[in-house]
Amino acid sequence: MARSPGNQPRPNRPARDERRPSAGARARALLAQGRAAEARAILERALKRSPRDRETLGMGAMVYALSGDHQRAVVLLERLAGIAPSDPVVRASLADSLLRLGRCDDAERVARVLPTLGPGAATHAGKVSSAMLTHARHACALELGDWAHGQAPTDARTAGYAAAARIFAGDHAGASAILRATASERAEDPDLQRDPLLLMLYCPQFSREEIFGAHARYGALMARAAPPSPAPAHLDDALRGERPLRVAYLSQDFRNRSAGHFIEGIVEHHDPARVEVHCYSHQLTRDGLTDRVRAHASGFTEIQGMPDRAVDQRIRADRIDLAVDLTGHTGLNRLGVLARRPAPVQATYMGYAATTGLGAIDYRIVDAYTDPAPDADALATEELVRLDPCFLCYTPPPHAPEVSARAPDAPITFASFNTFAKITDDALKAWAEIVRAVPGAQLLVKNAGLKDPWLADRFRARFEKLGGDPDRLETMGETPTAAEHMGLYGRVDIALDTFPYNGTTTTLEAAWMGVPVVTIAGDSHVSRVGVSLLTNLGLDDLIGADTDGYVRAAVGLAGDAARRAALRKELRERVRTRLCDFSSFVPRLEDAYTEMVRRAASGHSRGSSS
Repeated sequence: MARSPGNQPRPNRPARDERRPSAGARARALLAQGRAAEARAILERALKRSPRDRETLGMGAMVYALSGDHQRAVVLLERLAGIAPSDPVVRASLADSLLRLGRCDDAERVARVLPTLGPGAATHAGKVSSAMLTHARHACALELGDWAHGQAPTDARTAGYAAAARIFAGDHAGASAILRATASERAEDPDLQRDPLLLMLYCPQFSREEIFGAHARYGALMARAAPPSPAPAHLDDALRGERPLRVAYLSQDFRNRSAGHFIEGIVEHHDPARVEVHCYSHQLTRDGLTDRVRAHASGFTEIQGMPDRAVDQRIRADRIDLAVDLTGHTGLNRLGVLARRPAPVQATYMGYAATTGLGAIDYRIVDAYTDPAPDADALATEELVRLDPCFLCYTPPPHAPEVSARAPDAPITFASFNTFAKITDDALKAWAEIVRAVPGAQLLVKNAGLKDPWLADRFRARFEKLGGDPDRLETMGETPTAAEHMGLYGRVDIALDTFPYNGTTTTLEAAWMGVPVVTIAGDSHVSRVGVSLLTNLGLDDLIGADTDGYVRAAVGLAGDAARRAALRKELRERVRTRLCDFSSFVPRLEDAYTEMVRRAASGHSRGSSS
């Protein structure tokens, strides 16, 4: 008897689970599309079914870490470390998540296993070294960085990690030697060429021409490796006044960090009739400043973890006219997105103290003090737009106390609250000379790195070696609150700027608290921000033309009690009226944006350096 169709034997075929991509593969595909929540849901279901599956555990930990849930990431990574104890990727990821949870001792114990896993762990040890720096574990960072570099001395990536650890330990000469020795290894790889760019800015051993050349080489490699797609063309209706300009800001600092104090006021004060603001955030954490920026923006898109191609497509879909990078080659930058040219006009502003090197970025916003013409134009691949009198506008910290008077008989206290990486031997030697020249003077140096006793002891020895009296040096790490940090300026008479990498927020914070700052005029943007800020505050005489002039200015001001007292009363108001007026600053910025777009629409690829 013939079988009915429903009773026909079925051909052999794989079980359903074998035909479908694994949970990890599906999650990876969703992450590539920026759909992190869906990826997380898939992995959580898979972990319930297979709690010891290596791929699922690894992907699950990665998704949790990307979303900031490091507590859950640690649970999965510890489970995975039990299954694969010799996997350096697992060890490095576990150390990183433990650091982010503040479990630094546990992170060190995990990290110190990496050198026992052999040369294959070198790159992963280097990555952990970098993470240790952000948590003031400098001895471990230096140990891991040096070990990784020793395992692969010609490897440019591990060299970068080792150089960073040396800079944050105060060894700028050692760092520059490492970077120079491995320069040829970076020759054809844009990622490797990019790694040392920020580090070079800290090191006085590199000339401005060397720094520019390295950035330009990176840009040329990027142009060959990822040629930009045709830029969208949709500018005419905006220029006719039919709609506002759609301006995109890409930043990792829509949060309570130094750069955030400059960004928030711009977003808040944009005229909605002129500019429609879209923010693309590539940061790992959010806070109240993030929420305030989001409230003022027409669009706020989280792009952390999204591939460059997906972000490029999103910006194109939003029909952005002008994309503005606010990060440069720092941190979690997304210059790879702008290299694809998702907007017809692109600029970089504020977040980086040098050129990006990218030909796809048309403009860089500076001022005539930071980048005097025509000399500075040769140090940028972008066209310079000079937003005079100052390229920055500042939001003072709301937690700052009122300015307090200094006791007339108090010993002079000099101070620097700049990040440790900016304190070069040249600067420290000048500080030692200044303190020696002023009877009874003290030097207070405060930054996050100095909460590490190992680094504080090393710094004290370095100060003494450079001619300073360690008994006249006080070091301090982070204060519990931002208000306490600002209150410390009540103990300070004169702030000393770092060089060649000047302070920015630190200079303005000092001035806001009535403390004058002494700086030195360098030969490029990174070493001339102090010139711009002090000139705008009417403190031109506190700008040294060289180290001798810097020392003379600081010692001279220390001997002028009347002027210091007057400045303590006047400086906050000078900052408020000259560098905090967003109502006049933002329209000038909008004028610059409009001119950039107008020139692009009329066929000019670059704008005027007005």
